[in-house]
Amino acid sequence: MKIVIVEDEAPIREGMGRILKKIDPGYEVAGMASNGKEGLDVIRKTRPDLVILDIQMPDMDGLTMLEIIRKEKITCKALVLSAYSEFTYARRAIELGIENYLLKPIKIPELKRALSQIRSSLEKEQSKESILTLDNIFMGCLTGQLTIDEQMGRLIEDKYELKLNDRLYLFLVWLGEGYESQKAQARQLMEEVGRHSSEFSMHLLEFPSRCKFVAVLYKPEDGEKLCSYFEKAVVPMLRGSLKRPVVCMWQEAEGLGMMETAIRQMRQDLEWNLVIEEGSLITPARIRELETAPMKYPLELETQARQAIIKRDEETFKKSYFEFKERCRQGRFHPKEIKEACLRYCFAVLNTAKEYGNLQEELSAQNMLQTISRAVTWYQIGDALRQFFVKVVITGEGEESLTVSAMVQRAQQMIQDYYNQGVTLEEIARKLHVSEEYLSTQFKKETGTTFSETIRKCRIEKVKELLVNSTLKLNQIADLAGYSDPKYMSKVFRDETGMLPAEYRKMNT
Repeated sequence: MKIVIVEDEAPIREGMGRILKKIDPGYEVAGMASNGKEGLDVIRKTRPDLVILDIQMPDMDGLTMLEIIRKEKITCKALVLSAYSEFTYARRAIELGIENYLLKPIKIPELKRALSQIRSSLEKEQSKESILTLDNIFMGCLTGQLTIDEQMGRLIEDKYELKLNDRLYLFLVWLGEGYESQKAQARQLMEEVGRHSSEFSMHLLEFPSRCKFVAVLYKPEDGEKLCSYFEKAVVPMLRGSLKRPVVCMWQEAEGLGMMETAIRQMRQDLEWNLVIEEGSLITPARIRELETAPMKYPLELETQARQAIIKRDEETFKKSYFEFKERCRQGRFHPKEIKEACLRYCFAVLNTAKEYGNLQEELSAQNMLQTISRAVTWYQIGDALRQFFVKVVITGEGEESLTVSAMVQRAQQMIQDYYNQGVTLEEIARKLHVSEEYLSTQFKKETGTTFSETIRKCRIEKVKELLVNSTLKLNQIADLAGYSDPKYMSKVFRDETGMLPAEYRKMNT
């Protein structure tokens, strides 16, 4: 224990130094001073564990010195030695957080006992402080395993200048099935974000079991500005550097005690990635502003799938399956409604397979249920449905018949990303390093629709969405959906839906 003695009487000051060595050789006298002003300089320089001080001293009294120490947040214990027993002195000393108040002349047993108590207190605090790393604090608060009492709150504030009720911001990066292969790169990118910013502090936490990182952002200059920076700069950087899936979320926490509530809400909101435009930062405000439409279950597609199973008609079955998935994907529905529709569709198929003896593996139903219930991306839902149908339903060509190859999956994703930019079969084939003929043949074989039909369907669904959910004019809608001529768009729309865009808007708004 490192000790500074501040006492104006030289015999007492020097005698105290000798006594301390005799009581315990581990007590180190780091410095001595004859008044509060000198004592302040010594304390600032040595940063002791304990200050033994007198009250009445020339130039600056002991309690004034102690008050300055507390204001400067110099953490040390204080033991007062005084010839004054007046309550006013004792009260002020207690208010300044002293450990003990001993009256002169000092009795050795009393001093020994006081020092022993101070050392025990220091050891307990040092033990607690050793576990109070930012990693332990934030992780404990997020998981609900750490309850911060008043004393711990003071330690955190002194060590990190972070108050219990300071507003925090959570930025979540979910990597899904790509977590293991990309976690090192993702961590490096996020650490670079933290290192290059002077407007906030950041601590990064990793949750391998949930395939995500959570950046805790604190001491920002402006919360709204910070959110905008992450949305416009950090999210595009992550999505441009990492392979999909990359889902980013934002949430506020009103202090350390509310971090668990905030992260629980983020886990619930993660499924909104199925609805919100891909690549957007998912925020509570964006979810609140989102206008979802009631989902009308496509019973005709379920009936089509059931009949296909009875007849063992794989082509019809595939067509029904892919159309069902696209119907769910293109509409702006609540994610829970989407998942419920997928599960209802699957169980209809399952029951028909049981009834007509086409059932191959009943255990797959439980896996499919869990996967779809937890799904965050359309790829997860699509893959769960594919795996379920492959394992449960016996079809003519075996397991490969419903499996979409990586090449076709990439082509489908490119269509989703670039359908409104006039992308062509030739361009996608060139990007995939295959011939147009081969890509066209495989695309039709594996998805049940041609390349041009798929692009047209994407564009028409976008037109439907804009007609219902916006007040844009037809030429603006045409441009956003990838049509250069609004008249041509209207013709294609009528061919697909049986009505003009204006009629569709009138019927659905």
